[in-house]
Formats: sequence, structure tokens, C-alpha cells
Amino acid sequence: MKKLLTALFLIFSQTFAFDSSVVGKEFLDFTSIDEKGKEVKASQIIDHRPAVIVFFALGDQPGTFKFMPHMNSLYEKYRDKVVFMAVLLSRSDPAEVKELKKMLPLKLPVYLGYSDAIINYQIQKVDVPLIVFVDKTGLITHIIARPESTEEEVYPPEKLEKKTQFRKEFPRV
Repeated sequence: MKKLLTALFLIFSQTFAFDSSVVGKEFLDFTSIDEKGKEVKASQIIDHRPAVIVFFALGDQPGTFKFMPHMNSLYEKYRDKVVFMAVLLSRSDPAEVKELKKMLPLKLPVYLGYSDAIINYQIQKVDVPLIVFVDKTGLITHIIARPESTEEEVYPPEKLEKKTQFRKEFPRV
């Protein structure tokens, strides 16, 4: 019975989890709303620069709420070299985003991402926060799912073994 449950869990997690096969492929563009309420494409924001895109959800507590403030130090240190996007996957408005940024606190620019972001990356609630790293050529270099959790996943898996600058500076919550 235990083997059957394990097999079902593996099948379920592979079927409904985010699409890790996008690593090494071109960044998947999506439409979002910036903090001023303007509709923008993620590709316009990234504009051929390295990027860190953090998909998160309001309902993911305490995970997201513990994790997101730690991104502030990385944002402060690298914002001149790397584009940071915190993409909130909910139907919120700019006033709610402003309150959320105060509450966390969060310095990263927040964008509202909807169905095309969720569909393009096949994001489920259990996957967030989901961090997508994009290089300046527009290729996805790796993905980290649930960095606040012991269930963290890193793609490609060999990235997990290497201690990157990101991993050294970002302690586990």
C-alpha cells in the first residue's frame, strides 16, 4: 500500500507540477499589471537583461510571507545588474499591492500576473514561491520551487549541488 501511495504521489506531482522542462529554453513571456495599474509584457521589463522572476501567492502562508522579505537584500545588491520581478498570482489591485509591500515588507517591484503566467509555467499553488532565472539572451537557466521549504526543488538538478552566490546569500528560512 505504501508503494502504491508513493507511486501515485510521484505521478500526481509530475503531472500537475510546474514545467521544469523549460530550463534551457527561451523565457516564456506573459502579461502583467505593474504597480501603477499599467498592463505590461514581462519581456518589456526584462528587455534582454538577466532577470530573477519570483512567482508568489497571497494564500501561501507562511511560506511566501517568510521568504519574500529575504529577497530585499538580493534586490538591493544586484538591482543595477539584474531585473527583479515579484509576480503576484492573484486578482489584486494596485492599492492591495501597496499594502502588501508595506506588510511584508517588500522592496522588489510587484507585478500582477494572471492566467498566461500560470499556464506558461504550469504553476500550481504548491509550487510557490517559484523562482525563474533568465539570462540576458532570454534563456531560462534554472528554476527553484519552494525555496522556503524542505520540499525545495532545483532545476536542473545539478544546480542543487553547486553553491551559487544566490544560495550563499540566501539562507534557508
